Amino acid sequence: MLKIPFRILRYLNPIYLMRRLLFILMNRWRRRTPIDYVSLLLPAEMPTLPQPTPWLRRKIFGSPPLSLTELDRMLERIGDDPRPKGVILHLRGFALPLAGLQTLRTSLLRLRAKGKKIICFAPAYDNATYYIASVAHEIVLQPGGELNTIGLRREATFLKDALAQLGIQLDSVAISPYKGAFDQFTRSSISPEGQEQLEWLLDSQFDMITHGIAEARSKSDAEVRTMIDTAPHLDQRALAAGYIDFIETEENLHRRLNSKHILTWARADKKLLRKWPKRTDRFIALLNVSGMMVQGTSGHPPVNIPIPFVGGERSGDLTVVQQVRQLMLNESIAAVILYINSGGGSASAAEAMTAALQELARKRPLIAFMDGVAASGGYYIATAAQWIIAQPGTITGSIGVIAAKPVTQGIFDRLRINRLSFTRGANAALQSDHAPYTDEQRSRVYESIQHIYQQFVQRVSVSRNLTGESVHAVAGGRVWTGLQAKEHGLVDELGDLQAARAKAASLASLPADTPLVVIGAAGLSLPPQLAPAAGITDTLQYVNSNVKSLTNGTAQLLMPFEWK
Repeated sequence: MLKIPFRILRYLNPIYLMRRLLFILMNRWRRRTPIDYVSLLLPAEMPTLPQPTPWLRRKIFGSPPLSLTELDRMLERIGDDPRPKGVILHLRGFALPLAGLQTLRTSLLRLRAKGKKIICFAPAYDNATYYIASVAHEIVLQPGGELNTIGLRREATFLKDALAQLGIQLDSVAISPYKGAFDQFTRSSISPEGQEQLEWLLDSQFDMITHGIAEARSKSDAEVRTMIDTAPHLDQRALAAGYIDFIETEENLHRRLNSKHILTWARADKKLLRKWPKRTDRFIALLNVSGMMVQGTSGHPPVNIPIPFVGGERSGDLTVVQQVRQLMLNESIAAVILYINSGGGSASAAEAMTAALQELARKRPLIAFMDGVAASGGYYIATAAQWIIAQPGTITGSIGVIAAKPVTQGIFDRLRINRLSFTRGANAALQSDHAPYTDEQRSRVYESIQHIYQQFVQRVSVSRNLTGESVHAVAGGRVWTGLQAKEHGLVDELGDLQAARAKAASLASLPADTPLVVIGAAGLSLPPQLAPAAGITDTLQYVNSNVKSLTNGTAQLLMPFEWK
């Protein structure tokens, strides 16, 4: 009996034919609307990935912010439609890491490559907005505005003496002085090693920004550095120096462009042409590991909490391992992108995730993509991948181990509370907050983190095909930008999520436009995530559990600082 492939049968399906006909007619209807430019107001905060938000949470806290991935798709639609001349970007400041800015910049460069014009308008430009605007054909400044490209600044705050006033101290044991994850609590000022890292990170990022602007604006690096060193610049001075192209009000912008048909995205979304969705039996999955890595389940804080490390999203080993196992059971998944935006956390959690990911990598291509930060535990899990991609501005490395515990006896002494403890066993009080580590206990803790460090180095050595000595030279807790990490052999390629998708498709012998599906999206059966709540009690419990996870005396793969 002759068997007709399902793909052929689908084209004979009347319902499919009606849908296809309706799609064609809708595109013809859309073509009737003239479009000169699409006007986009870019929000300050844009996560890389879309953030699925439950209905109740949306009602209470509003819709999630526009993601860089969604913005890239918007720009792709504009670029594929022959009608728009280009886009007008309204910039009001960015709160994005350098890696995020580079992702946005790459999306705009792809739009330029399709022949579309980019106009940037802002009431003022700072480092971030000007870095983005530099790829535009025209940089427009509002009258009276300023060019505030005054350079980069980084602060380091130390709380040891302040905590001592309260009778609190933090006792930590690190693999090397570079592994200063708890320095802000254990030191009164920065260590030489800490300052050395901050200096080379700032140097690398400053060079990336100045060179990127210089290349885009056809200037030398020296000219851009002069622009920065002499900033801020008033509007007329910025125009005379060629740092901007026009001074214009937003109301007159359309007249200067001689365009009557400037559409906001809300309207353009309905009028731009659409592509018929590609149907395929196989796809690329994206597994998201973001925030602090902990033992247990993944979760989000009930509300945004501006506390470094402990106030944001967390990835639990139980959740991630179960997700990896489900990926292995799904035959439709041709390759997996491991999306990492984490400064690390529990060494035990990182090891559990990596072991599962290694098993996955034996059966499917596994590509690690490092976003804003993929350091310490975030780098540890990347060693399971066959290929590692990072943005030049990604913060990564920090190959090292640290452990810490709080010492709170001073509070009890100040309050004249007499606390007695009774033990059996020489080291029963090892993790007690009653007193700092004894010399013997400190030796035992160091032995433990040294063992895990050697395991870490071994994983990196095998994954990156480097000698142990080569890894040690760039490890010990040292933190690098993605550009520096590539020079040291810790990263294979510099690029964005689209580059990771292309590599995954290539390794799976699939077309470059193979669909990418984010794990956790509708249609995939996954373990339940920790449900967000809105109460203050839930928020405090969330932070408290994260603090305990970091300061329970166990080994931590945690980067030295939160970089912003």
